[in-house]
Amino acid sequence: MSAPMPGSFTDLVELLHGSDEAIEPMLKRADFGSFVASRDLPPLRARLLRLERAKGITDLHRWVSEKVLETGAPLVETPRYTGRQRSFALSPCGQYLAITSARVDPFFGGELRIWELATGRVVDVHGFDEGVGGRREPSCVQWSPSGQWVGTVFNDVEVGVVRAFSQGRPSFTVDVTRRWGSPPPGASNRPEGAEKRGHLPAWCWSPDETHLFVSTPGPGPDGALGCIVPFREGAALNEDSEDVRWCPARPDAAHAPLKPHTWIRWSQDGSRVYGYRCSRMGDWDDKANEYTRIGSASAIDTGNGALRFHTGGVTLPVAFSPDGSRLAHGSERLELIDGHTGQHIATLSQQIAEKDPTFSEFVWSPDGRRLAVIMDDYSRPRVCVFEEEKLLCRLEFEVSPATPGTLEDIRRWAWSPDGSMGACLTRDGGVELWAIGPAPRRIRRLAGVGGLEGLVWGADDTLVGMGLSTLAFWSTTSGELRAHASFDLEAGRVPPPASWYPSPEEPGRFLPTERGWAFTRVDPDGTVFCPPEQREQLEPRLMFSVSGRYAWPWRWAVGTRHTRFEERAPGAAKGASGKEARYTHPHSLYRAHPVLTGDIRRDSLAPYVGQRVLVYMGYHGEVTDLATLLAVTKKGFRIRTEGYVGPPPEELLPFSLLYWIGPAVPLEEPEHLD
Repeated sequence: MSAPMPGSFTDLVELLHGSDEAIEPMLKRADFGSFVASRDLPPLRARLLRLERAKGITDLHRWVSEKVLETGAPLVETPRYTGRQRSFALSPCGQYLAITSARVDPFFGGELRIWELATGRVVDVHGFDEGVGGRREPSCVQWSPSGQWVGTVFNDVEVGVVRAFSQGRPSFTVDVTRRWGSPPPGASNRPEGAEKRGHLPAWCWSPDETHLFVSTPGPGPDGALGCIVPFREGAALNEDSEDVRWCPARPDAAHAPLKPHTWIRWSQDGSRVYGYRCSRMGDWDDKANEYTRIGSASAIDTGNGALRFHTGGVTLPVAFSPDGSRLAHGSERLELIDGHTGQHIATLSQQIAEKDPTFSEFVWSPDGRRLAVIMDDYSRPRVCVFEEEKLLCRLEFEVSPATPGTLEDIRRWAWSPDGSMGACLTRDGGVELWAIGPAPRRIRRLAGVGGLEGLVWGADDTLVGMGLSTLAFWSTTSGELRAHASFDLEAGRVPPPASWYPSPEEPGRFLPTERGWAFTRVDPDGTVFCPPEQREQLEPRLMFSVSGRYAWPWRWAVGTRHTRFEERAPGAAKGASGKEARYTHPHSLYRAHPVLTGDIRRDSLAPYVGQRVLVYMGYHGEVTDLATLLAVTKKGFRIRTEGYVGPPPEELLPFSLLYWIGPAVPLEEPEHLD
């Protein structure tokens, strides 16, 4: 047996490659006083997972858990249900993904969760009483350069910063858009509520993480496109704070007035903030009386706040290179612009010998040498790759269609950290990995999961697929799907009423039962409240967060002093709190059973004519309601909904509008309300 590495708690090579019989005496001799989670926990966890697959959970799992958890580690739940994911950011080390989402009941605000890519599990959660992560705008969540802090837009108009891996509240906030970003009273149906409403700001970190730049959608005083604010833990800054420094834009008459950025970054040398203003909806043009999607790019000198350059005519898609030296943009002509001067560099689309190409995404490699270009021509969707402004190769396969208006930052293409490989979503729902060069080579095809909109390639050969309600984690080396989470409720289900929550002042956690809902609660001290029948659903999603960063399975510690199991979540008596006074949607007291999904037609729906149904459908948005099914024909169906939003009963609706439908079955109240 080889000697352990200096300072290591045991021989990690022998631990990973030794037999199942050899690892127990090895670990019993190990010096856990020298255990360092960042170095030792990942290989130890991987080896115990292999042992679990071979022999189940053993006494050794429990013994090692006692040692690993000895210094304390909070228990964290990876959620089964959440509201839709809004924004995300990969940590500088590439090992963690910060994601914001609403809670299932948005009345309770939202959460910022940090996921460990190696396990596909949550290791840190930060709750917000207000909405968090914006409304699908780009770059709302950003890690500080050191990875010690995570900032996010919250409450629509503020930027809050939390200490990563601490599960704490925001320790710094800045709110500078209300005075300069509020719409004029005449533009609002409620003028009394328009003042100081503010707008969602674009923002970024300085490279030394001592300051933030925050855009103002006004613009601000003296035409400022934003301000520089000092980052100090514990501070709460606003427009009147003395140390807020505005950056007045002084364009010539042809450019006045300028509109602030929708995406910004601070240059690595600290000398400038650069960005663009472009959005899918566009800006209102008073002269044309319509929205225009033609935007602009600019840079601001951080020393004197002056405008370094401003160039118009920028159109989606748009992407700055990682160092900000170049900007690619244009859906019909792929133009390259100098990120320092705004001057035109090249028209890359001239190298693509095709008539009327259509570009939908630009993705730079991490080193900025390569640019992946997705072309969304319906007949031949494909990817072209440029290297140092020269066409390098084409990849002929059917790319997944774009999903505009969802996760703004997500891209269907992702580069490996070294830029030598790429991954892309395909039209049939799969993922393909390619080695990129003059003769590109398909390396592997990964089995897809439903609901993905884009990809993120992290450290340690981990690829993440993301959608509004879906996450998937693959090993790019083996192709193994490490973890998969879908946050949508099951078809035929809607969230239970808040009045059923065990603690009406807190967001509820729940799992489905045959006749209703089982409410659960997970406490940081390792206590789990859950009915025995639902424990199997909950257990795989429970992890101790060691050092706040590394997931350790709760199931390995069951039976030790670090865990406790209770069958029912404690709660207040019925009618004890204010949340119960909220309006209860009648449809939340029902489920659809049997539930019809997929290709719904007359024959499957006809038996339920005249019955009360629960329906989830698309109709000028999304409608979930109780309704009476009035009629079914070959061409569609008619219903009378019970709520205020829905189609008129005489309108014949196509079956394609239905997400799911079924007879409405009343649910039983949970036991804590008896």
